[in-house]
Amino acid sequence: MQLDVVVIGAGAAGLAAANVLDRAGLRVLCLEARDRIGGRVLTAHDPLSPIPIELGAEFIHGRPPEIWEIVRSARLAVYDCEDHATLSEGGKLHEAKQMGEHLGRVMDDLQLSASESNDESFLHFLDRSPYSEVTKRWATAYVEGFNAARKEIISVASLAEDARAAEAIDGDHSFRVLAGYESVLLPLVPGTGLRLNSIAEAIEWKPGAAAVHVRRALDGHREVVRSRRVVITVPLGVLKAGETGNGAIRFDPEPRETLSAARALQVGQAMRVVLRFEQPFWESNSELSDAGFIFSDDPVFPTWWTPLPVRVPVITGWSAGPHADSLLGKSDPDIIAQALAALGRITGLQPCRLEAAYFHNWCGDSFSRGAYSYVPAGALTARRTLAEPVAGTLYFAGEATDVTGHSATVHGAIASSRRVARQILASSGAA
Repeated sequence: MQLDVVVIGAGAAGLAAANVLDRAGLRVLCLEARDRIGGRVLTAHDPLSPIPIELGAEFIHGRPPEIWEIVRSARLAVYDCEDHATLSEGGKLHEAKQMGEHLGRVMDDLQLSASESNDESFLHFLDRSPYSEVTKRWATAYVEGFNAARKEIISVASLAEDARAAEAIDGDHSFRVLAGYESVLLPLVPGTGLRLNSIAEAIEWKPGAAAVHVRRALDGHREVVRSRRVVITVPLGVLKAGETGNGAIRFDPEPRETLSAARALQVGQAMRVVLRFEQPFWESNSELSDAGFIFSDDPVFPTWWTPLPVRVPVITGWSAGPHADSLLGKSDPDIIAQALAALGRITGLQPCRLEAAYFHNWCGDSFSRGAYSYVPAGALTARRTLAEPVAGTLYFAGEATDVTGHSATVHGAIASSRRVARQILASSGAA
């Protein structure tokens, strides 16, 4: 049977695209290489854990309509995150309020001075700015940690664009989903046409027709699925991988301009480890007992957060950008051990009995190959190029293709897929 659309990937973008197109009456098939939906949303449910364990996306950043429409229609329970932060420097703990004030000034100045026509790296911006060394250090830690980026590469024009977009949706206010982030994606699963364990290896195409070569992960069986259009929602790391390795996709012919745009963008590296203890031992220190976030100068895992206002013995460590370099290629037990050691250094406390550690190596995952995307200086147009349809046949969606300042977010991924769905419906006359 000739399909109208094949969607590759059942993460947030793929599910949202398939959902809209399916409800519009098109014949849609969504192919997912993994044995689960969600992509870089990965919620683990351990019966011994009092809360769901998030190994991928965790926070709803602000009030993006793409997420809140689902939250309201599915009647999901969402709670505010505790934004009180503690700073650990040189083994001393104090409130991070001053850090936030310094950072706010840097980001305000950046928005005023940054422009696409005269873009520069964040490092260059700092080097020519009159800030104190302390302010520069805090600003660098924030930008590299939040964006999983490198200061000498990331574009200030993109940072300014992202900051303005975040302000428009109250982006400084964060929320969690009580049942786990995966519950946001479940309502997006299309009524028909979802196949797991189905790896798209190649796309042969011409205007108006495509043949997707698929390998079943369970038994290696290969088949060809034919469609008028293909929506590709795989992460940027997979697009940049070329044709080599598990999960890579070969295009025939290659959409050179699109893939050149993908190669112009960067994939951030990040490691997160979730630790569950017998007791929340950090609460024995009054300076940490009400901390939603702990920022530090630790060289490996500098950032931590707790599930506050929910009080449970679970804490998450975050290593991103250059901090994650020393962890690449390490074994899971080694990464977990380094996280545990960092937590002890930062809190100055001896951790109590560790009951469980949860970790997923996104950098070593063939179907993600990194955390999320960011823009190098001078490459802001690459996102727009990546978002352009190719001959009305190939469509690219996902957080890396978002052009509204919400890249690297779940809501940005959903917004990108809705853009693609509108383009397809308009071109097919079904809009």
